[in-house]
Amino acid sequence: MNQSSPNSDIPTSWFMEKMEFETMREAREWVYSGAYNEIGYSYDGYKTKDPKLAYALLFELVRSNTIHEYRHDVHCDEEYIEGTIIYRVWVSNKKYEFPPKV
Repeated sequence: MNQSSPNSDIPTSWFMEKMEFETMREAREWVYSGAYNEIGYSYDGYKTKDPKLAYALLFELVRSNTIHEYRHDVHCDEEYIEGTIIYRVWVSNKKYEFPPKV
């Protein structure tokens, strides 16, 4: 799902996750095998109704910036849409280009 935003810090390309999980372990495995590898490349932001997925992605992105060299700024927020909380995680100020320059 792509959505335009008037704020330059908030991305214009979002992925809306439909999956929800019962445990943090399941959420982490799901995020680490998909969204973690695609955020900043295929899309800049990730939206989900499941707080476990948002937390797992946020944790992995901050962990990556801590363990490895700095890659990008990591942000999180929540929005209320029709009585539902949507958790958002996104990156900005990327230190890499995608697609890479040849």
